[in-house]
Amino acid sequence: MDFLGGDNKCGQQLLKLVARGSSILAELSRLAEKVPPAFKTKTEYSRLLFDFTYFKPDKTDAFERLITNDAVLSDRDEEFRETHLEMLQRFYQLFESIWKYCSDLLQMWEDIRAGNYIQQTFESILMNQDGKQLMAESLYLYGAMLLQLDLKIPGLIRERMLVAFSRYISSKGEHFEQVCGLFRNTGFEGRGKPRPQRYPEEYFGRIKVPADIVDMIIGRLRSDDVYQMAYRFPAPDARSTALATQGGMLYVILYFRPDILIHEKPVMREIVYKHFVDNWIISYYMGEKVDLTVEWAPYEMAAQSINNMVDLDNARHYQRVMKKKLTTMTETLQELLREGVLNEGFVLDRIHSSLLPTVRDCNVCLRWFLLHETTGDAAMRALVMDGVSRDDVLMLLLKTSQLEYLLVEMFGSLLKTKADKWDELKDAAQTKMDALEKYFGGEGVLATDDVDENLAAWFGDISEKIADLDYENCTQAGRTIQNIMNALSDVEQYHQVDSNLQARQFLIDTRTLLKTMVRYVNIVDDVIVTVQSVGDFSYGWRVIHDYVQELQAKIKADPSLVIQIRSMFLKLVSMMEIPLVRIHEAGSLDIHSVSEYYSSQLVDFVRTVMSIIPSSMFEQLDHVIPLISHKVKELPTKLPKESLREYAQFDLRYSLASTTFEISKFTDGILAMEKTLMGIVQIDPQKLLEDGIRKELVTRLSTILHNSLQFGPGAPANPKDPKAAPMTFEQRLHRLAMRLEGIRDSLEYVQDYMNVYGLKIWQEEFERMVNFHVEMEANNYLTKKVLSWESRFQSTAIPIPNNFPPVAGVNCTNYMGRLAQELLRQTDSRVVTYIDQLSAWYDHVRGEAVVSHKTFNTLHRSVGTPGMVGLDRLVAFMIVKDLQTCIKYVKEKVLASDLKVIIPGLKKNLGFASTLPRDAVVWYAEVANKCNKSGIWNTLLEKVIRVGESQLLRKHIQKDLQFSCKLNSAALFSALTTLNEALINDVRAHMCIDSEKHRYPNGRVPILPELRYYLDKAGVGNPYTQVYVTAEPVNHLTFILVLFVICHLGRFQYDPQSDSLVSKRKDDGIDGVPFVVGLVTILKQFHSDEKDAFVGYLCQYVRVLMDGLETSQQKLKEKDKEILPSDVCVCLLFLEMFCKYADVDKKLVGNLIPPYLLAKYREYAHLYMKPGKR
Repeated sequence: MDFLGGDNKCGQQLLKLVARGSSILAELSRLAEKVPPAFKTKTEYSRLLFDFTYFKPDKTDAFERLITNDAVLSDRDEEFRETHLEMLQRFYQLFESIWKYCSDLLQMWEDIRAGNYIQQTFESILMNQDGKQLMAESLYLYGAMLLQLDLKIPGLIRERMLVAFSRYISSKGEHFEQVCGLFRNTGFEGRGKPRPQRYPEEYFGRIKVPADIVDMIIGRLRSDDVYQMAYRFPAPDARSTALATQGGMLYVILYFRPDILIHEKPVMREIVYKHFVDNWIISYYMGEKVDLTVEWAPYEMAAQSINNMVDLDNARHYQRVMKKKLTTMTETLQELLREGVLNEGFVLDRIHSSLLPTVRDCNVCLRWFLLHETTGDAAMRALVMDGVSRDDVLMLLLKTSQLEYLLVEMFGSLLKTKADKWDELKDAAQTKMDALEKYFGGEGVLATDDVDENLAAWFGDISEKIADLDYENCTQAGRTIQNIMNALSDVEQYHQVDSNLQARQFLIDTRTLLKTMVRYVNIVDDVIVTVQSVGDFSYGWRVIHDYVQELQAKIKADPSLVIQIRSMFLKLVSMMEIPLVRIHEAGSLDIHSVSEYYSSQLVDFVRTVMSIIPSSMFEQLDHVIPLISHKVKELPTKLPKESLREYAQFDLRYSLASTTFEISKFTDGILAMEKTLMGIVQIDPQKLLEDGIRKELVTRLSTILHNSLQFGPGAPANPKDPKAAPMTFEQRLHRLAMRLEGIRDSLEYVQDYMNVYGLKIWQEEFERMVNFHVEMEANNYLTKKVLSWESRFQSTAIPIPNNFPPVAGVNCTNYMGRLAQELLRQTDSRVVTYIDQLSAWYDHVRGEAVVSHKTFNTLHRSVGTPGMVGLDRLVAFMIVKDLQTCIKYVKEKVLASDLKVIIPGLKKNLGFASTLPRDAVVWYAEVANKCNKSGIWNTLLEKVIRVGESQLLRKHIQKDLQFSCKLNSAALFSALTTLNEALINDVRAHMCIDSEKHRYPNGRVPILPELRYYLDKAGVGNPYTQVYVTAEPVNHLTFILVLFVICHLGRFQYDPQSDSLVSKRKDDGIDGVPFVVGLVTILKQFHSDEKDAFVGYLCQYVRVLMDGLETSQQKLKEKDKEILPSDVCVCLLFLEMFCKYADVDKKLVGNLIPPYLLAKYREYAHLYMKPGKR
């Protein structure tokens, strides 16, 4: 019975288990790259992450109280849970899947021992070729999981993850305790660091594995050629290479039986002599390498056995052998790879005699040098590389890869055309024999008087035998062909044939055709399998990364070398064979995800190596930028002939031409590489070039923006010259704009030489980069953070740098945050006043415009439309955060103060807004006095002003975007505004008229989100009317804000020059427009009734003040003319400004305030202006 047959349940179960193990290892590698930084380094969340001491009975409650009693920690705990919960669940599933794999493996072994699988025992399984492979792999994969997990996700991180998972997930599952027991911290901190006692045998022994089964598996690996690799490596000196795969398995499995490593000397000597006699640095899984002289040092018998084989004399002997082989193979490969050598006849004649042995020797030599060069012993490394350079090894790798590629391609092509070629050769040989039959029979155009009926009949018989050759029966056909060739050689001895040159030539041609047919008979796919097996490079997956710089240097020196390097990339594909072969055999659904992961790893490596080409292009582009931007004059439309020499600029244009020629050479080099299938991902050289250019562009732009957008006294004018004098805000923006425009224009100039659309790449990547950095900066204002690799704007192929060092003194993540903070600092109400009519902020002291429309125009030039839109979105996030703080403060602080009792009584006494309550002046005065003394408004005032300032910034950003869109694309702007109005009308009709008759304007593809994207870029919108947060109703919100305004009206006065409210004192830190806009924004987050009630009660307050003035007979006169009190004037001006920014109909105010007040208050307001104060 076939062990892997569909009817063999034991074999199928074991195969599926091994396939599952390979999938788990792929998931482990995938997740290890995405461990959140909070678990690895010290961050603001470090106080929330605990090791397993958390589970001690007296510690759990103490830790939870620590978090609960600290409001800041509680908020961060909620942020951490929202951000990392999904990732924690995924990591726990990984940990649990490893535990389940071990549990299922042990259960299957118990079932085999109990006889639950008919006719299957451990002995019978281990005698079967497939059975012993799967038995060894099942245990080996579990050991590899443990080692890989401890190497890639250290024990402390695992404990923190498991504790966090238990805190945030109530239903942890029934296996949580077992998982924690298996994956608790081992104390291992990584390669090169002190190794814990009894590691890793104590780690492997946390779940007991039956020793007798392990011994049987080790016995098979010791004595058998489990994977039958001796057939591929028949030479005795290549034995350790042939057994390298099971040698790596033995290294892992022996940790389940440490007694063998410590006490059993004969066993260890046998293992070392058979598997590690000349290879003491081995790869045990996907290129993870270990030095056995180091790893086995704590184990007496293992250390003694390996050290006996690896003393300096033996190492020196093997080094001499390998060095000689390297020299010989390099010369042989140089000869074989000369153009025209590897033709079809040469390959078919020598494939088994010289070509396959050469491939074997090259790979044996490569493995030895690549692995043993990585030894940590300096003396041993010097011995290994004595007389051999890394360049020699690299060139051997490139040439070997090219030879393997050519052989596989040639045999693949021959296998496809083998049958057709056979028939073609057979027909040609038969035709030759038919011609000879006619010749000696006196027929045909070649007929003569030399007729020989016997020879004619004999050649006819040979023709029939050739016609009867059967391609399907290769063995019989080969023997028949050999007999025919011998017969044709014999017939040449006859005088009639020997004396006839034409007949002899026909016979020679026929023998040649028959010989070629024999060659085609011998073409089998076993040659391809042998080349691929011998050329397996999975052991070098980690090592080859150390050669990236050498590879890049060679490409930079000679871009045409890419063709050879492509063969090396194809050789790397062999690394996928190990994890995928069992998944494919089992028919697992994981085949796609695992293939995709390992293919992406290969593609990433290819991109890394080939990134030198776009990098070199941009080095050349650095020479183009100053030429295009400053030196080469642009030709005018009309040029006088006298100025022709002036505009010719021969030297500069020659320099420009030579630089662009260098760029074109790199383009030709990478485009010479054909499309290459790496696993399941096809690499297109054109796409590879474009992605490389995008990556280099993004890297340079990010660096420029990071260095340029640093502000404050400590920020130098030039990062390379710290002593340079600091520049102003606008000067920095102007300098940045000039640099970016230079890069953009130069990229557009050389795009044809790069064979890409330069301007399109610039626009797409600049927008993606800005959006990514805005998203990262917005994390400061969100509860659920977006991790960098989760961002939809981040890309594996074209990563956006996000690891710049933080700028001192600024609490921002990147340059977008610093730019937004600097704009807010420039427009801070404590130092500037906003003049709406001039759309500018003026300094209190100098009286000069600090930020104006020119500032936003320069800002637009520097960061472009994507930067302006991103800045607008980032400021909106800040507003959301401030609004949430305001609402939370009102709920938790204001309503928890004395106002909680005062406001209901005040509300009752005031009645409706349309009434005129008596003695209300006294009530307002008492409440305002209490509020001012308590300082309850300080925090709220700060946030209201901050919201107002942010809203003004958004308004100006949108104005600049709108102006730019109208100027550069008036038709687009008109189309967008028209469509926007039409959709708004449709929504209103749906909501207010008839929802059944008027459908909501969204089809199968939602149009509103897509339109929003274009509206943002065109600056269409009004931030003052935007709803930022979804807020629950707040009790007494109207009265709270009315009291808030009344308490602060006394700090304002009317400024007739700006026709606005301004602060009475320069140092008061309050400004009228931001104050009003901030309140407008807060009220917009609630039902419109709150806004109407707010306006109504302020109107009532005006009437109450006027009524108090009438009743107390306190009338101020100036030149016998009656004037209005200052509080009334300021309040009326506030109401007018509020109606303007909130888009409130003035009739609402006109219905509640006497018309003469609205008509006259401005005439008196300027009388309260304190001269010299503004």
